[in-house]
Amino acid sequence: MAKHKHKNPRVNVYFRHKGHLFKLLEAINFGTKNEPQLKIKGLAETYMQIKDDQKHFDGQIHVGQQIRFVDGNHVEFTYHKDGSILTEVIQPSGEKEYDNPYGTGERWTPLADISTYQPVMTFQMQTLSGYHRAFIEEKYGLTNYVVKNERLFEFARGEGVVVLIYLKNKEYPLARYCFDDMIYSDALMKFGEELELCILIQKQKHPKNVGAMIKNEFWFVDRLEGFEYLSNILTKHIFDRPFVEFMKVIQEGDCYFNISEKMMQVIESVDPLYDLLIRGKLAIHIHKPQLVRMLLDRLDGIYDEYLSLSNEERMKYVLGMYVVGTTLISRHIGKE
Repeated sequence: MAKHKHKNPRVNVYFRHKGHLFKLLEAINFGTKNEPQLKIKGLAETYMQIKDDQKHFDGQIHVGQQIRFVDGNHVEFTYHKDGSILTEVIQPSGEKEYDNPYGTGERWTPLADISTYQPVMTFQMQTLSGYHRAFIEEKYGLTNYVVKNERLFEFARGEGVVVLIYLKNKEYPLARYCFDDMIYSDALMKFGEELELCILIQKQKHPKNVGAMIKNEFWFVDRLEGFEYLSNILTKHIFDRPFVEFMKVIQEGDCYFNISEKMMQVIESVDPLYDLLIRGKLAIHIHKPQLVRMLLDRLDGIYDEYLSLSNEERMKYVLGMYVVGTTLISRHIGKE
């Protein structure tokens, strides 16, 4: 996540597919550093505009609603500092039409009041046919962010990804990682003094809508479903402070980390061993995340042989690794 000096910082978000670059969206702080305001545009998806007197917004199409499908390149979404939400649709005539998808006068959380997280918009991708190759732009005040896992966007028929864009308070924990090419979590940019703009990508079969979406359509997140989606799925991991602190240790700092299924098995294997090791005759003096980091470094991506060991054999392996590792460190310190 890059630092910005420009008063209106922006980020272009890209993903790779089969070696080529594609643009996912563009996000802009069109406010100030102290009073930020969010604009999202440049989506290559279809926007489903619902016109009615009552903004049901429950993921269903209701009788009496007028539905219009609009090219995403002609739509901008804005989240204002007072919590008001607007869409700007550019008509074929060139005129601009503004609409609050939740109803006139409806508000979300004012940006200054976000103490945890606030879902903003979501869309699901089941095909990449609407995307065209893109190139990195180099402009002052612009950050280019490329999703760090290309395999997320390799999906067969009946598969897809759900992308969620949300704001969170900078003090609220966030695990930045990808798990087994299925869940991707990261921060895109600082947003004003107190917030961060973040992204979640989840690969799914027959993706569940989080809002009113069909195929590759996008929308503002349903205010109820959006929070439930984040709370039920993410608070046990991505927003869980102990897990975040654990990840920071095994990541050796604030860097992105890709976790495979086998790596997770290695990490979980330490749990039943750790209590026994710290109480043994050769009691180890190390925190569990540090021990996990040491084990991952030692295995260096080759996990099958270790995972094939019995619990007793694993304990001997980990203890031997610890004794050898700490001895080498002690000798190095002694030479200094």
